[in-house]
Amino acid sequence: MSEQFAPVLRVQGDLLRDCAPSVDVAGARRRIAAGQVGYDALRVVRSCGDLTTRFLRVLGAFEVAGLVSNAERQSLLDQSPDVDDLVTGWFTGDRAPREVRRRIARQVAIVIANAMLHAASEQVGNGLPFRTWSRAVCPCCGGAPDIALVDRGQRTLVCGCCDAQWRAPRAGCLGCDAAESPMGLARISNPALGYDLVICNSCGRFLKERPKRGLAPLLVERAMTADLDRAAEQRGLRI
Repeated sequence: MSEQFAPVLRVQGDLLRDCAPSVDVAGARRRIAAGQVGYDALRVVRSCGDLTTRFLRVLGAFEVAGLVSNAERQSLLDQSPDVDDLVTGWFTGDRAPREVRRRIARQVAIVIANAMLHAASEQVGNGLPFRTWSRAVCPCCGGAPDIALVDRGQRTLVCGCCDAQWRAPRAGCLGCDAAESPMGLARISNPALGYDLVICNSCGRFLKERPKRGLAPLLVERAMTADLDRAAEQRGLRI
């Protein structure tokens, strides 16, 4: 899958190098030290200007990678999707659209927004270990974690929006602190993917968990485990 996603990874790398999101680094660090989220994610994305050109580049990479057909790409362009609306819906937790073209448009928009937020969080988090951060949301952008990386019993959470990483504040459910039990936290292993889908039967949250070693680029990891996300959402669960 890494080979298939190579064209998308290249374009995302270009976006990371080219984008210059506006973020008050010193202010963000002060807020994090005070237990507040560092910056306004949507404001940071909008500071990067019009996203239409970037949308066309990423959509073209999707076609080169074989993720969309030429007909799907052209049909999507004919619709003139509102990229800002797609990004806002993704960040605020809207469920993935069922309609194929809008789902593709959202996936493209996510690649763009992720690059913008990743660049901002790299500035804010450079050299910061977030040791005092005790919340389940991302210290940089306030996004929800979608992946937990396990190393010697310690869970590191990965922000599903900006890729920032911090230590899990608790061992149980991030939402309600439920422990593993038939009525609390359940674990469904997927040996083929190397992931556990961790589901809380108490508050309805889920998280994908895997060993920290051998991690592929996060874009690839998320594409590889997209079916786990869809299965969880179909059960009414949320990140």
